[in-house]
Parts: sequence; structure tokens; C-alpha cells
Amino acid sequence: MAVIADPSRVILSEAKNLVFTLRVNSVKQSASIVINMFEIASSLTFLAMTLKTDFFSNLLAPKNKNSGIIIFNFQRGYILKIVLTGFMGTGKTSVGRELSRKLGCRFIDTDSLIEEREGTPISIIFKKKGEDYFRKLEQAVIEEVSKTNNVVIATGGGVIKNRKNVENLGRRGFIIWLKAAPEIVLKRVMTEGGKRPLLEVEEPLKEINKLLTERLPLYGQADASVDTNYITPEETAQEIIEMLGLDAQIVTVALKERSYDILIGSKLLGKLGLRLKEFRPSKVAIVSNETVFPLYKERVLKSLSEYGITPEIILIPDGEEYKDFTWTYHIYGELLKARFDRDGLLMAFGGGVVGDMTGFVASTYMRGIRYVQVPTTLLAQVDSSVGGKTGVNHPLGKNMIGAFYQPSLVLIDVDTLMTLPKGEFSAGMAEIIKYGVISDRKLFEYLENTMGDILSLGDGIIHIIKRSCEIKAGVVSKDEREAGLRAILNFGHTIGHAVETVTGYKKYLHGEAVAIGMCAAADLAVKMGIFKKREAGRIRDLVELYKLPGSIPDGINPSDLISAMELDKKVKAGNIRFILPESIGKARIVDSVDMEEIKKVMLSPSSA
Repeated sequence: MAVIADPSRVILSEAKNLVFTLRVNSVKQSASIVINMFEIASSLTFLAMTLKTDFFSNLLAPKNKNSGIIIFNFQRGYILKIVLTGFMGTGKTSVGRELSRKLGCRFIDTDSLIEEREGTPISIIFKKKGEDYFRKLEQAVIEEVSKTNNVVIATGGGVIKNRKNVENLGRRGFIIWLKAAPEIVLKRVMTEGGKRPLLEVEEPLKEINKLLTERLPLYGQADASVDTNYITPEETAQEIIEMLGLDAQIVTVALKERSYDILIGSKLLGKLGLRLKEFRPSKVAIVSNETVFPLYKERVLKSLSEYGITPEIILIPDGEEYKDFTWTYHIYGELLKARFDRDGLLMAFGGGVVGDMTGFVASTYMRGIRYVQVPTTLLAQVDSSVGGKTGVNHPLGKNMIGAFYQPSLVLIDVDTLMTLPKGEFSAGMAEIIKYGVISDRKLFEYLENTMGDILSLGDGIIHIIKRSCEIKAGVVSKDEREAGLRAILNFGHTIGHAVETVTGYKKYLHGEAVAIGMCAAADLAVKMGIFKKREAGRIRDLVELYKLPGSIPDGINPSDLISAMELDKKVKAGNIRFILPESIGKARIVDSVDMEEIKKVMLSPSSA
């Protein structure tokens, strides 16, 4: 599977023969898939496997009468695994099918899989070969299906009795316990008409009560529970989706075994506890700052405590000037004092400084532990929390010490923007403007025309955050370590970082410095004859519309900026690399720019 320039499209194979275009719908998402039907049809193994797992039967929906295009439900995703456990008659199979239909992922019923492989019903297996034989079969199947991703698994009622089963099912997945009263269980089982080996007794209700009492502590091992007594399978499935935050907008950063999801929506902080359980951490530490954490402390700790998580709290001062080794060492020390091991999990809760430092600590503590990004500033939500760039500053250069290290999850709750100062919000808009310039003209125009809805934190804010994350995810999926294409994300950063460095990281927010850098880069592109002056004016107008600076301040010496740029990571073979726009929505990487041209733009940008 390859990611192309528009990350909302996924190409499964290049279309050289018979090609069908499929319109795709999922939970609040849309995408397009181009499938080479010749290649798929020639892969009989894949086709057989797909049909066995009811993938097509789960996805296929009626044709659109207007277009004749087949409509599928399809959920992107690489790591989603939901396991349904519970007593017989609680709805595991029906709820599982409904969940897989809503999410567009594969469905596996372990009992059905065992029956298929043995060629006989479970009741006969019990009768002829005994429960011990069945449980061994079941354990082998559980171990196998637990390794699959993007799947909903419905398990047999006794699966939970085996500790190994619980460990396998819970690895990078969620175990949901479906509950129902004994009387309702009996009624459902009798209505089904199928035979249940364990209930072939004189008093089945009494046996249900007995078995439920025995298994109650075992079912308590699940991550969460849903009472299915008086709700339909569809309602149960929807409750699980909301519980896990899967009704949010979701963008996947596709990096094979390092793939992860970005969840974007409202009221997501309440989902944190359950989402962290997926990683089975031995300990959890929240790294935040003294400004942000008090605002959300109660909400975050309540969510974690609901799922038995009592985190260590590590706070650092608020500000870019504290993004250094002194405070990094402080975080290491707190982790060591708390006896954090390699199964520990860090949660970065704050802006870009907190996220970058937490990621850097995670990449180096015990040579690498997992971390989750929960960005609370617009800038961090659309930029620093996504892509795995981590690091700290040095007095001579920004982010000069760091590592590429991907988070396990990014959770973006837009409600945190309500407490964000206006200046910080504007700083975040700079990065979104950047995405419009380098990749998406429609996004740029949306920013020009929808300012009111964006500033009021309406649906527009979720749209632009998601689109920004899609663009960055698409680039990072192609070029994780900035070997080439990823450098395009540095538009505005060459001069922007230099502005931050020469002002000691105190005068300008990162987004403000990037805004200055974008306008300067646009002027430079005009001077080099690759960009229209009118388009450069549009960039400056949009920057200023969102209350951002559009020119290099008079008090900054251009020579100091040049010196700072020469120490930047983007310098290649002694040449300063620039990202320059060719048009709104398209940019190029220029590895060598004449130093005199740069100086002219710095001294007199408006004359460009």
C-alpha cells in the first residue's frame, strides 16, 4: 500500500488493466480507493481469505443510483483491535458483526473459526472429544487471531478462563466485556435454538447463575464493560465506538510496525484512560508544564483513575527557553526515582516544547520506551505532535539535539483550544497556512474565506486540523527521516528558526517566527523568478489576517540571521536549503540559494 500526495486517497496497486474507482464512507470519514481488479483477482489466496472473513459481506452496500459506483464502508487503520468477551447470549457475535460493519474492519468469531476448521459444531466437539480438547483448540486459535490488526474479535464465553488467552487478546487491543442478566441470557439462548453444551442440564438458569458467579472475577479483567440487557447490537456497537473515541476524525500515519492513529475531536480527554490501557503500561507518567496541567488536571486524572491508572506527574516550566538539557535531565531523574522500566509509558500533555522534550526522553530512556502525544496548543496539534521529530534546543541552534521517534498515539481534543491565548492560537495558524502553501490550494482558500468559523472553534477548526494532519501524515509516511520529500514541511522554518535563535527563544513564538520565515521565503521565490508577486502578497495578507508578523523586525541584524542559518540542520554541504513556493499549493526544495539574494530579501523584503 502506497501513500500518495493526497493522503485522503490510497492506491492499492497501479491501475494498468481493469480499474474500478470505489467511493468510500466510514465513521465521519471519506476516502477514495483505486483498485487494480486484475491483480486482486489473480491473488486467489487473498481473495479466498477475504471471503472467509466476511470482509466483502461486511462492507458491501447498495449501489449509488446516480453514479453506479459501488459503496463500501471502509475504516483506514493498522492497529485497531477490539475483543468482545462475555457469557453466552450476551451478544458477542451480533455486536461484533455490527462493530465491524460500522468501522469497516475484519470480523472474526473464534467459535465459528474452530467449527470451520474442525468441520463440526462445538457441541459435537464437546461431546466426542471433551472440553479439554476444545480449550486447547481455542487457545491455539486465540493466539493466532490475536496477532491480527484492524479487526473485531468475538470470543467464546470460556476464553476468559485462560490467563494466556487474556494476555494474547489484550496485546495492543481493547477487551470489552458484554454483560447481561441470567434471565435474559437464558431467553436469548433458548430463542437462538442452538445447543449450548454447558447448559444441557435440568436447571439451565441455575447453571447460568453458577457459571456467571464463577467467571465474574475473570470478566473483570476486561478493560471496559457494556450492559446489553435492553439495547440492540447496533446501540451496543455505537456505545463501544464512542467509548473508544472512534467517532472522532481519525488520520493514520502509515509507517508499518510504527504506524499510529491521530484522533481529532471534542471531549476526547475523557477517553484517555481506556486509550492508554491498550498499551498495557507498567507505569504511566504525564509530562506537562505548570501552566497547562492545572487547567485539565481533574479531567485527565479522573479519566485515568477510572481505568486503574495512577500516573506520575512531572511538570516543567512553561516556555521555549526551558527546552534544554537541564530540564530533560530533570525528567530522566523523576523517571528513575519512580523506577520506570521499559514497559512504562510517557504522556506528553501540553504544547510543542512538552511534546518535543517528552518524545526525546522517550527515545533515549532505557534506549526507548513508548509515549503518547496529547497536544493542547493548535501549533502542536497540527505540527510537532505528528511525525516523530523530537529534540531539545542548544544556545547556538534550535532542535539541534534530537531523534526521530514516533509516538504510539496522538489524541487531539479541540476543547483544549478554548483556554489557549489568542497569540498562541495565531501561532498555530501559521503552520496551517504553511500546509496550504506547500500542498493544498483549497485549504489556503478555506483559510481565507472561513476565518469566522475557525476563530469561533466551530466545525472549521476540526476540518483544518484534520487536513493539516493528513498532509503531514502523507509526507511522513513517504519520508520518515527527512531524506528528501519531508524537507518540504520546513517551509518558513529556515529563516524562522534563525529568528528564534538570535532572539534567544524569548521574543517570538515558534509560529510567529515561521510566519516571518514564510513571507521572506515567498519574497525570495519572487526575486528568483519562480513565484508570482501577487501570490506572495496573498501569503502575507493571510498571515496578517490571522494576526501574525509578516516581515523581519528592524532590530534584527541580517548577518546574525545568516550565521544562525548556517548552523541549521537544513544546511547541506555548506549550502542553505530553502523551501520555496512555485504557486499556492505547490513548493520545491532548493538546495543552494545565492547568499546575496537572501541578504537582499532580508534587508528589503517589500522590494522583492
